[in-house]
Amino acid sequence: MAVTSTPQEVEFQRAAHAAADEKDSAVRTWRHRGMVVASCAALLSTGGAAIAQATTPQAAQAVDTVPQVPEWLGPDQGCTAASTRLMRKTPWSQPMIGLRSAQKLSLGDGVTVGVVGTGVDVRAAAFKSRISGDGKDDCVGHGTFAAGLIAAAPVKGVGFVGVAPHARIFGVRATTERGVTDADSIATAITSAVDAGCGVVLVSVPYGKPSKQMKSAVQDALEKDVVVVAPAAGGDQTSAPAYPGALPGVVAVGAVGVDGAPYPSERKATPATPDLVAPGDRLISLGPGGGHFTASGDPVAAAYVAGAAALVRAHDTSLSAQEVVTRLQSTAVRPAGRVPGPLAGYGMLDLVAAVSGVNDSDGAVTTSQGVHIRPYRVPEPKPSVSPLSAWIVAGCAMLVAALTAAVAAAVPRGRARRWQTGSRSVGDDV
Repeated sequence: MAVTSTPQEVEFQRAAHAAADEKDSAVRTWRHRGMVVASCAALLSTGGAAIAQATTPQAAQAVDTVPQVPEWLGPDQGCTAASTRLMRKTPWSQPMIGLRSAQKLSLGDGVTVGVVGTGVDVRAAAFKSRISGDGKDDCVGHGTFAAGLIAAAPVKGVGFVGVAPHARIFGVRATTERGVTDADSIATAITSAVDAGCGVVLVSVPYGKPSKQMKSAVQDALEKDVVVVAPAAGGDQTSAPAYPGALPGVVAVGAVGVDGAPYPSERKATPATPDLVAPGDRLISLGPGGGHFTASGDPVAAAYVAGAAALVRAHDTSLSAQEVVTRLQSTAVRPAGRVPGPLAGYGMLDLVAAVSGVNDSDGAVTTSQGVHIRPYRVPEPKPSVSPLSAWIVAGCAMLVAALTAAVAAAVPRGRARRWQTGSRSVGDDV
C-alpha cells in the first residue's frame, strides 16, 4: 500500500489573443464591428447566459481551506493534528448524489453502521454520542473521516452533513495506531461489527490480497443479512483490485471527480470491477478534534455508499441485505457503454432513487444478472438571465440591426470604390 499523494490544486488560466495590426483602417474598422456582431450573436443565442463568470469548483476551494487527512501515517509522522477549520459552503459532492432531497425520506434511524478502519474519534460533536465500539480514538483520522461522511449530524452554519445523520456508528479498529493493517485484522474487525448487530459494514482500509479468514468473515456477514461495502481500490493503487471489495457479495465502490469521470484520471480497469461509483475527489468530512478535513479515493467514496445503504435500510426495513444492494445498483445512473462497466460498474450512486425505489424506467436495460438500470442522463442547468443580461441582450439586438443596415448601405459603395479609402473615383488606378 502506498501513501496517498496530496491532491493537486486546480489551476485555471486565461489566454488573451490580440488582433494583428492592419494597415488599412477601413478593413480594421469593419473587422472590429464583425467581432462585436459575433459576440452579440453568441449572447443572444444563449439568452444572456454567456456573460456568466466561471467559478472555481468548491472541491478545489476545500483543499485550500482545510487540511488533508492521511490513510496511514509514515514512520516519522505523529498523530494527525486536530483541525479547527470548518467548511461553511455545501461540498460539491452532496448535490451530486441528491443528499438533501434523500434526507427528506430517510435519516438512517435505527441502523448501525460498522466502520472498520483506523478508529473513530468520539470528540467530534457532530456524532452526538452515537459512537460505540472499541475504536474510540483515532491517531490517523481516516476512520473518523469515513464515519463523518456516513453519519455526521448537521451543524448550524456548516454546509457539510453526513448521509445518514441519525444512524449509529460502531467503530472497529482493524489497524495499528499508525494505520497499518492486514487481511486477518480486517476479518476480525468485520466479525466484531457483525456480532455487534450492524446492518451495514464499511471496510475503509482495503488490503492487496485476501485470506481464508477474511473470506470466511465476509461470507458470514452476508449470511447474517449484512450489507458489506468496501473500496474497489486503495491508496494510489487504482490499477489493482483491493480486498474485501473484490470478494463476491461485497459492494465495491470506485471514486469519481467533480466532472463525474473516474478518479484519478489515469485510472485503469481491473479484473475486479466496481459495483458502483460515488464522489471521491477532495471530499469534506470530520477528523480528529471534530474539525473538517479533506480526503480522496475509493475508501471515502465507499463511505457514501455505506451511508446510502443505511438510508435504504431505515426507510424500508423489510428489505434484505441483497435487496438493498440490488436497489442501489438498479437505481444507479447508468454509465455509457456496457453495464456493469469496467470503471463505473452499474453507475453513479443516486440517493433519492435508491431510498424511494422509484426511477425513470424509460429506456432502462436489464443486465445478465437481472438488474434493471436506467439510462444515464446529465441534468441541464436552467438558464438564468439577470436584469443586466436582459439589457445587454436588448442592446446587442439593436446594435446588430443597426450594423446590418450599415453594412447593407456600405457594401455597394465599397465595391464601387474597390474597397479603397479616400476620394478616388471608380476609374482611377489602384
